[in-house]
Amino acid sequence: MKKVYLSATPAYHEEEDMIFKYTIYDENEQFVQGDVIYHDYRKPAVTGLYSILELLKVLKTFRAEEIEIVVNDGALVEQIQGTTDTKNKDVIKVASFTRNKFNAFSTKIHIISVAGQYEQTKLWEEKLSHI
Repeated sequence: MKKVYLSATPAYHEEEDMIFKYTIYDENEQFVQGDVIYHDYRKPAVTGLYSILELLKVLKTFRAEEIEIVVNDGALVEQIQGTTDTKNKDVIKVASFTRNKFNAFSTKIHIISVAGQYEQTKLWEEKLSHI
């Protein structure tokens, strides 16, 4: 099983890049891989969804294993699960596309949020600080 910690920082101006940070750990909590990815500007509301799409490209080599993605964004989890009640058309469109890619990727991939859980959020920050 691989545990992936993911952070997405939006760009608020068109000249800026979005920043995605991820770290991958194995079942023994040993660091496997991590990186920072810069991506062209997209609206801040869809940054998390684009981070999932970029992460799926990285995770292709681990497709056969069970993967748990840990984020600090409860809305992102709702968007991936299809339970969001947003009225933002951009979010709805990108969420649908991302959800289809996510579900087609593997049946062994899951996403959880640590938002609102102080101890888990500290661990999430610590794991991402290694890159």
